Order: sequence, then C-alpha cells, then structure tokens
Amino acid sequence: MKEFHLLLFYGSSIFPECILIFGLFLLLVINFISDQKKTTWFYFISLTSLVLSTTFLLFQWREEPTISFFGNFQTNNFNKIFQFLILLCSTLCIPLFVEYIQCTEMAVTEFLLFILTATLGGMFLCGANDVTTVFVSLECLSLCSYLFSGYTKRDVRSNEAIMKYLLMGGTSSSILIYGLSWLYGLSGRECELQEIANGLIFPLAELSIPIHSIFGSILKEKIGPSSI
Repeated sequence: MKEFHLLLFYGSSIFPECILIFGLFLLLVINFISDQKKTTWFYFISLTSLVLSTTFLLFQWREEPTISFFGNFQTNNFNKIFQFLILLCSTLCIPLFVEYIQCTEMAVTEFLLFILTATLGGMFLCGANDVTTVFVSLECLSLCSYLFSGYTKRDVRSNEAIMKYLLMGGTSSSILIYGLSWLYGLSGRECELQEIANGLIFPLAELSIPIHSIFGSILKEKIGPSSI
C-alpha cells in the first residue's frame, strides 16, 4: 500500500514512462489471446503508446524541475530533450521495419516488445539521479540491444552477433559496476550523483575509478554495431 501511494504521489513525473509500461502489458495480453496473423493491433498499440508518451512529455515541458522517488529520479527540460529524441526515434523505427518483418516473416510481437522496452530503459536512464537507477536503466536498454542483434534467429551471423554481444556486454557490465562501487565507497556511501560529485576528491592515483565507469558505459553502448 505504501508503494501504491508513493506511485500516486510521484506518478506525474514518470507518466510518459507509465504509458509505455501499460503498452507493454497490453501487448503481452493481446499476444496471448489473439490470432498471431492479425498484426494490426500490435502496431497500433505500440505506436499509440509512443505517441501518447511523446504528447504527455511535451505537455510537461513548462513544469518546474523536480527530484522524485527519494532522489532516484529527476525531471527537467534538459532530460526531456533526450527523452523526446528517444521516443521520436522509436516511433520512426516501427513503420520503417514493417516491410522487413513481413518479408522475413519474423515475430512481430518480439520486435515491438524490444522496441518499447529499450525506449523505456533509455527514458529512465535520461532521468536517473543515482547510480542504481543508472545501472538498471542501462542494463534494460543494453539487454534489448543484445536481443535485437539475435532477432533473426535463422541467420548464422545473427547468432554469432548475439554471442559476441553477450560476452562483451557482460565484460563491460563488470567494468562499469566495479567503477560504480569505487565511486560509492569514496563518496562516503552516497548513491545520488550530485552527492557523489560533492563527496569525491580526485587525487591523481584515483583517476582510474571514474575511468572504469565511463569506459564501461561507453563500451556497453558501442559494442552493438561492431558485433553485428
């Protein structure tokens, strides 16, 4: 009950993300109860979720910057710019891939679930205000990228790409979490990004610690195209 009241209190700050979550659940339910040959509803639900999320995000443009969920998530106009770009790219991806999916006869639901989940992870990553939210959002985004690289399961190159991506992604996650653990300890057990920045003093010997975090996050997002 406490979590429900917390969601109602802070719900407006993550309302665009909640629309995407509702669209994901709706896709799963319709996928179980409907005929797989009728794919029109899947495209309609996905595009509607993305368009509604973009619309409500634009309505929030003039709102004051807020930090919600006990400092885990922040909303401001700078974050919303990147969230808008992510939503726009995801919305354009779906109609661009319709013909390809029809020609290859691949599963439509899997593709749309990957798109919405990656979009959701990217939006939470834009507003993340602590290292835990950053890591979980980044993993949500990157895991969908792993699955995208192996989407064409009948292609040998796709199977090879997902194996490379998983191995390199696991390595980059280890490097990233190692750097974040050092940041957590040196900042006095702080999780919020601003508190970490205030609590850190960078001697020359400790410059490798933020490098671990930066290198791990860059490697995680850059290995996808090279693996494919």
